[in-house]
Amino acid sequence: MKMTAPEVALLMLAASLAVTAPAWPADVQPLDTLRAAAEAAVRADLPASRHRVTVTADAPDPRLRLAACPNALATERAAASLGARNLVYVACNEAWRVIVPVRITTRLPALVLKRPAERGRELTAADVEVRDQEVAGLAHLYMSEPGALAGRTLLRAAAAGTLLTAAMFRLEPVVRRGQQVTLLASAAGIDIRATGRALENGARHERIRVQNLGSLKVVEGVVDEAGVVRVTP
Repeated sequence: MKMTAPEVALLMLAASLAVTAPAWPADVQPLDTLRAAAEAAVRADLPASRHRVTVTADAPDPRLRLAACPNALATERAAASLGARNLVYVACNEAWRVIVPVRITTRLPALVLKRPAERGRELTAADVEVRDQEVAGLAHLYMSEPGALAGRTLLRAAAAGTLLTAAMFRLEPVVRRGQQVTLLASAAGIDIRATGRALENGARHERIRVQNLGSLKVVEGVVDEAGVVRVTP
């Protein structure tokens, strides 16, 4: 039977595709399972949060062809701590292993500068506004309460509209080396006070070494407020 010109063209096209198509395995691992496994690995280590946290894995290269894994995919994060961008190893036994980047974003109320501020300035509530924002990484990196600005000074100048993070500030010492301080300890529900001397500078909530002037013993404590160091008996 004589073939028509369109039929001949279709036959030639099919033959060409058969020759040039790559010989991939019949069973290949769906790429969306790599994304799902990587996202699950990051979600499993997320700290509890009252904010909305989104975990999104990058799409693997669509040209990637991996043999279908007969077992559950194994995962391992490249770094111990979670950041805005994370790398997750996704593997199938000894057959293959790929790296999948995973991004973390958080929706939260964040402090934003209303106006430019110079280096070394201590900001107040009048300098900032609270905005609902989606930010890269986890909530603890960002400042959301104006009260948290107390005792902090900017490490460098910042422009209006800057999203404020704790890393942008230096905590000013409220206890200075050589200063006489009150040592406060709690035992069986009773507060015990003693007089001590700070052996190093300390900002609020920082751990410093202090000397009990009564016993001359050197201990460590946490700066509670100006002139007060809380120690563990």
